[in-house]
Amino acid sequence: MPTNTLQTFTAFYDGWLLRHHRLQQQLLAAGNGGHHHQPHKLVQQATDHYREYYEEKSTATEEDVFLICSPPWHTSFERALFWVTEFPPSLLFRFVNDLDLTADQAGRIEAVRAETLRKEREIGETMAVVQESAAAAPLYGLVNRTGLLVDGQVSELDDAMEEVKEAMRVVMVAADGLRGRTVAEILEALEVGQMVKFFAAVGEFRIRARRIGLEMDRAAFLQLQTAILYFHESSFPLHRRKKKSPNTSTAKFLAAKDG
Repeated sequence: MPTNTLQTFTAFYDGWLLRHHRLQQQLLAAGNGGHHHQPHKLVQQATDHYREYYEEKSTATEEDVFLICSPPWHTSFERALFWVTEFPPSLLFRFVNDLDLTADQAGRIEAVRAETLRKEREIGETMAVVQESAAAAPLYGLVNRTGLLVDGQVSELDDAMEEVKEAMRVVMVAADGLRGRTVAEILEALEVGQMVKFFAAVGEFRIRARRIGLEMDRAAFLQLQTAILYFHESSFPLHRRKKKSPNTSTAKFLAAKDG
């Protein structure tokens, strides 16, 4: 059984991704004109699917906030697109462009978009302040002097780190809360058929971003392997030649000793 936050959440996320692909197939089929006898149930399944992810993420954040800040279960490409540990909520509005909105729907969603962007800026600015505080005195100075710390200074460092971690947790909770509210308010403006297409578009984006990220990470790994192989091929033969050419005087001494 997993024994720490990394193992636990990685195991959960692997299973969540498998369920995500199965759900995505149903959403795409229904969204592309296929008949689904219970579209409301399908929308509820999608809502529950993402709620499960964020509930598990919230638990992991409480256990190890720094791990969630740079989650290794995501690819480098995915993390490059992130805003406060996940895709920004403003990204969601790209997925309503092809939903044939009425004028009333478009107006309601535009109001949600404006409020989301405002809150996104506020949370982003707060996170920037928290990150700056992590490098500010006395924390930065204490980290630089870790090898020389006495008991009182260790306690001071622990207290400072706890303050930073708690501040980061607060920002992450606010960011995920904004994501949840944004989805809920978008769904309130949509008809059920549009909801299905919306979730299908969101899910497909996640799958494609991960696929691109995996390909990029694999290519980077192969490049690293090639570089290491080239280094060994260019240096190791010289090492072997030196090893096979013993000193002449040493060879004569060994020959005389054998005789």
